[in-house]
Amino acid sequence: MAFNLQSAIDDLFKPPTQLQSLVDRAVGPQRDEPDLALNLDICDLVNRKKGNYPHDAVFALLPYINGRAPAQAQLALTLLDNLVKNCGHPVHYQIGSREFLNELFRRFPEYQPSLTNAVHYRVLEMLQEWRVSLCQRSRYREDLQRINDMYALLCRKGWRFPRIDSDNVAVVLEPEDTLKTKEELEKEDMDAMQAKLQELLRRATPRDLREANKLMKVITGYEQSTKQRDYNKEWEDELQALEHKSTVLHEMLREADPGRPIDDTVQELLNKCTSSLTRLRRLIAEHEAGEGAEERGDLDRMVRLSDTIGEAVEAAKELRCGRKPQMRALCTNDTGAEPQAATDANELISWDEDTDSAPNPVPNTDPVETPKSPLDDLAGLSFHTLQPISPSSSTAPLQSPSAQIQPMTNPSLPADSQQARMHRAAATVKQNDAFDFSDLLAAAKSASAKPNSARTASWGSSPDSAKSNSKSLIDFMS
Repeated sequence: MAFNLQSAIDDLFKPPTQLQSLVDRAVGPQRDEPDLALNLDICDLVNRKKGNYPHDAVFALLPYINGRAPAQAQLALTLLDNLVKNCGHPVHYQIGSREFLNELFRRFPEYQPSLTNAVHYRVLEMLQEWRVSLCQRSRYREDLQRINDMYALLCRKGWRFPRIDSDNVAVVLEPEDTLKTKEELEKEDMDAMQAKLQELLRRATPRDLREANKLMKVITGYEQSTKQRDYNKEWEDELQALEHKSTVLHEMLREADPGRPIDDTVQELLNKCTSSLTRLRRLIAEHEAGEGAEERGDLDRMVRLSDTIGEAVEAAKELRCGRKPQMRALCTNDTGAEPQAATDANELISWDEDTDSAPNPVPNTDPVETPKSPLDDLAGLSFHTLQPISPSSSTAPLQSPSAQIQPMTNPSLPADSQQARMHRAAATVKQNDAFDFSDLLAAAKSASAKPNSARTASWGSSPDSAKSNSKSLIDFMS
């Protein structure tokens, strides 16, 4: 018993931790208004230390919120609001626990009184903000369902929630269009799982320990999570969404009238794109060191996107000054990717020409060539004057043998003698070809002296015999 009493005394007189000292200073009774610098120092300490610090910081404020001093309760609620907006999911997981919500609403009456005090009003307003922002837009909304349950319970008991400011809701979480890289998304998920694991190990109930065992396997990579996210797809979706907004903004500013004020829709798009421009330029500076093809492709897209947003910002300044901005026309490809500059009409070469549409082919009107015989190849050749033969030149048609045969004009020979017929045949051969086949004719003369009627008839003056003789000469040459 004495040992237990000594332990209680030690705990009572134990010096406070650094976090508890800062919380006591931030919500001390001597303060009339919150110290924002001190509150941000507490947020930085929680983000730097992690571990049990989110739990300790949140639960250290509950005694002040439920205390009897309204001024200290308001200071504690302000510090709690700063922790929720600056410390991310580790604090969100703590305020979404059953233990914290039950302790937060412990001093609330069963039903809402006719006159609600300022502390209850502020707590109801913060719960409404958490429900609208965290439970609907957070990536880890499944861990925050206790907030919806508490809201439904209070509604059933007749509690009326105040209207909330949209600006306060927007700063609870980061803007939805915040550009995050794949590495940042993966790190954010890892931090959320580690915060959840820390809380499960702190509670150390059998159910929590079983869940912590499963979560440790996922963190170490021993098992795959059933809700594994595709970071490449999320990064691509973020880039495409920002490209679409910048393209719409560019076109609306390009068609705007300098004499009129900027439309509310244009101003909203301009604010969103401008807020992303600083982040985009920081990512460009970080990606310039990358050497991979994927990093270079993302870098090119971000550079074009930064140029488009920068041009839109400058155009908005020109419109406010009453001048028409000079903006290049943008076009998007079929996949809805990055906008590209349209081609100037005065350029000599159009780079945006549609390559899919090819001109209609010109039909071939050349006559179809018919197969030629060897006689057609040799016809019309002149060996007296050597001239190059053009492949495209057409040869003259071959005349009939009967037209080329000239009558025998030697009066000393009888017209019906065999020697006259041989002279006429030799003349016919020389007219058909420019070669001098004297040796061949001498052989034919000696053969004609033999009594061979068929050989004699072949040297006749008929057209058929001359034609067959010409073919035999062609065969002999080849």
